[in-house]
Amino acid sequence: MAVDVIAELRAKRAEATDALDILLAAAVDEEGNARDFNDAEEADFQTLKSQVEQIDRQIKRVEEVQRMKAAAAVPYVQHPSDLPPGDFNPSFGATPREPEAKGAAFSRLVRCVAASKGSHRHPADIAENDFHDPVLAKALAAGSAGSGGFIVPDQYSNDIIEFLRPASVVRAMGARTLTMPGGNLQIPKIASGTSASYIGENTNATPTEPTFGQVQLTARKLVALCPISNDLIRYSSPQADTLVRDDLVSGIATAEDAAFIRNAGTGNAPKGLRYWAANTTAMNATVNIANITLDLAKLETYLLNANVRMTQPGWILPPRIATYLSSLRDSSTGAYAFPEMMLNKTLRGLPYKTTTAIPVNLGGGTESEVYLADFADVIIGDALNAIVDVSSEAAYHDGTAVVAAFSKDQTVVRVILANDLAVRHAEAVAVLTGVTWGA
Repeated sequence: MAVDVIAELRAKRAEATDALDILLAAAVDEEGNARDFNDAEEADFQTLKSQVEQIDRQIKRVEEVQRMKAAAAVPYVQHPSDLPPGDFNPSFGATPREPEAKGAAFSRLVRCVAASKGSHRHPADIAENDFHDPVLAKALAAGSAGSGGFIVPDQYSNDIIEFLRPASVVRAMGARTLTMPGGNLQIPKIASGTSASYIGENTNATPTEPTFGQVQLTARKLVALCPISNDLIRYSSPQADTLVRDDLVSGIATAEDAAFIRNAGTGNAPKGLRYWAANTTAMNATVNIANITLDLAKLETYLLNANVRMTQPGWILPPRIATYLSSLRDSSTGAYAFPEMMLNKTLRGLPYKTTTAIPVNLGGGTESEVYLADFADVIIGDALNAIVDVSSEAAYHDGTAVVAAFSKDQTVVRVILANDLAVRHAEAVAVLTGVTWGA
């Protein structure tokens, strides 16, 4: 158990040091040179520094206890016939266990909670006796189940969020993720820099200094409904964990990208990149290689002219546009216009990813959008307090019709997460609108 505690403490330490990185990155003048902290930044720095030092002390104490236990341990020889398959066998030596895939622990927790609703047993009992996972059993025993669902322990909530990173396009492009303690987080930003001017002899200089602002992240509830076959819930196989994980993550990632990219931020969802963007421009009406190249260059120019650092730049495209650009050829030479898209998954030297979260039926029904952003300035705040609830009687819409879970021998799992998205500098996002390429 000590190893799990150390891993959790190290994860919290990494979050604190990430916040320190963001704080240091903000402490630059208008020329990009490092400057001293202001009073508020210094206070934030000292708080985060204290957190890191406290976590280091906690890790040291746990490691010391672990060493003392190891020193007092007495060797125990077990007969080979008593060992479960895959453990040490004197005839063949030790069989190494493969590391568990990210998200599998969370999905196993979901299956234990789901199975408890059908059998009226506590999820911890099912984890211990049916799934043979004493670590999960201990976590479930310490968790709480209220009328709104089972509150998932932080380490298991973080497990599914880690797996979301490659599944969600915005996360995968390099957006920074931070934990929101209490569901809120403030990120410092420079609102305006110091200005300078040439003056004549014996002329007073006008003093100026940078001003600072705050970007506020507030936990916004994300609900995912996932129907799961009861057969998968009943059987304690790793393959079942993977299937449940993939179904849950697919639904959550799709909802996240839809909000993180194009939500207006007027309802309960986060404000997306489209409405954070400081610069939007319409596509040239005449579609040819020269104009497409100029349109893409415009977005890069917007970011560069705003002195965006381009630390983690990248494109987000709908599949239609990505397919069109990667297959576009010069009519006179037959050469590909953007060969790098097929060679190394880049566009004009910058990485790109595709998502159907960008519509292709905007405007007159055929228009879409192209996004360019420095994702180092895109912040995702995650509240690590996921809630899981299940029902075998619920109905859900499968995209075509309403389906009764009971008649299909399914259990509907509801996962509630909370997160938010913010952009530290709106100039770090640019959008090309009205794009009909490939329509």
